[in-house]
Amino acid sequence: TYCSTCNPVLRMNPGPAHWNVLSDMTILQRRIPPSFRDPASAPLRKLSVDLIKTYKHINEVYYTKKKRRAQQVPPEDSSTKKERKVYNDGYDDDNYDYIVKNGEKWLDRYEIDSLIGKGSFGQVVKAYDHHEQEWVAIKIIKNKKAFLNQAQIELRLLELMNKHDTEMKYYIVHLKRHFMFRNHLCLVFELLSYNLYDLLRNTNFRGVSLNLTRKFAQQLCTALLFLATPELSIIHCDLKPENILLCNPKRSAIKIVDFGSSCQLGQRIYQYIQSRFYRSPEVLLGMPYDLAIDMWSLGCILVEMHTGEPLFSGSNEVDQMNKIVEVLGVPPSHMLDAAPKARKYFDKLSDGLWTVKKNKDIKKEYKPPATRRLHEILGVETGGPGGRRSGEPGHAPCDYLKFKDLILRMLDYDPKSRITPFYALQHNFFKKTTDEGTNTSSSTSTSPAMDHSHSTSTTSSVSSSGGSSGSSNDNRNYRYSNRYYNSAVTHSDYEMTSPQVHIALYNCQALHTHCCGSFESYPGISDWYQNNSMCSPVTDYI
Repeated sequence: TYCSTCNPVLRMNPGPAHWNVLSDMTILQRRIPPSFRDPASAPLRKLSVDLIKTYKHINEVYYTKKKRRAQQVPPEDSSTKKERKVYNDGYDDDNYDYIVKNGEKWLDRYEIDSLIGKGSFGQVVKAYDHHEQEWVAIKIIKNKKAFLNQAQIELRLLELMNKHDTEMKYYIVHLKRHFMFRNHLCLVFELLSYNLYDLLRNTNFRGVSLNLTRKFAQQLCTALLFLATPELSIIHCDLKPENILLCNPKRSAIKIVDFGSSCQLGQRIYQYIQSRFYRSPEVLLGMPYDLAIDMWSLGCILVEMHTGEPLFSGSNEVDQMNKIVEVLGVPPSHMLDAAPKARKYFDKLSDGLWTVKKNKDIKKEYKPPATRRLHEILGVETGGPGGRRSGEPGHAPCDYLKFKDLILRMLDYDPKSRITPFYALQHNFFKKTTDEGTNTSSSTSTSPAMDHSHSTSTTSSVSSSGGSSGSSNDNRNYRYSNRYYNSAVTHSDYEMTSPQVHIALYNCQALHTHCCGSFESYPGISDWYQNNSMCSPVTDYI
């Protein structure tokens, strides 16, 4: 009735009423949005073809607002500045670490050069000792009681080891001295080179030669033999490539560092010990542990040094145990029956045997027990790991069989039957080969000096599980240490003709004479030791 097109009366006689209707329709039309939009402003186009323009516009808006807000805030002065927390009179940060300043001089003696390491314990700096005119590494412990207590145990063990290794020939880092500086305990060490993990990285994780692995193995077995002396009976508890450092970037001599998690036999301090990849079965199972856990770690390390990859690279403890089982099978029943944490990893069957626990939440599939063979991992008959050593001198199947046998003895599930350092040094693997001087790489790359980092020790309260002096428990531990350290019978599978073994046994002779009063001499060892150097260039063996 209001449209002139449909109403003939309005069409013939347009008047004021018609004008009112038109004005109302115009208003309504203005309120109704058009049925189409400009294609350039369509959301789909802005989020596809013009996406970069959209992001640029968002950035411009954001930074314009940010700049405007900054201009509106008045500059801080003494009256408006918020109070900031100050730690240790401004010397520490909020993590209890000393704020290291390059060029700073401590005690009018140590000039700080640079920060070279950082861990849960604190920091390590490279410094120049103006009194002795030499470079040193200073481990700065956090300014907190728990860390100080832990470091004092490390300090006591280091001083004990240094006391029994005055000639510094047992591959243990040398502690020069210690002092307190601005509420921080500082341990001064000899400055060493980069660690074995850095060495692996320099090989692009392809591993070092079997010859260099042999040299590392000999030195580390000698170090473990030293730690097992009755007066020491020290368990390192965190043996891994990061805690084994080269003395010189171009030589094969090494030293073990970081005794922050260590303890003496019968005085276990920490429940959580050993880095996961190198954690022994008895620790995973929650069983009592002893010096044998370090031998397990050493077996894992030696395989990794040659293959370039961790042997057991678990993402958690369950995964770690499953990866061990893939290679070595299920642990013996007598161990699992006595293990507090056995049911975390295994189920006991009605016949008394144990099987790997099947967890529905774990989607990862594992190989059946003992089907990932060390034989294939090492490439015993296929030219080494990945066939990379095929045709190289010193990498024949017979060399690999000796290496594999030693590793399997180091990775014995039962710590009581696991090979000891004394027997390990007499193993066939250390028999002299005709190609020890063969150069298989021209690499001469080096890394900045690093030291004493990557500690995994806990900061929880310290407790001792050892008995009092003179207790039957102490006597049992002493006898075990003697057994672990010394054996009078030589296994028929072992030979002692290599230069490395001669050196190790020469060192053993001095150790045993000092500790036990007598030792059967090995002919020619003393003369050989005096006339030969064992620190061959690293690049000869990569």
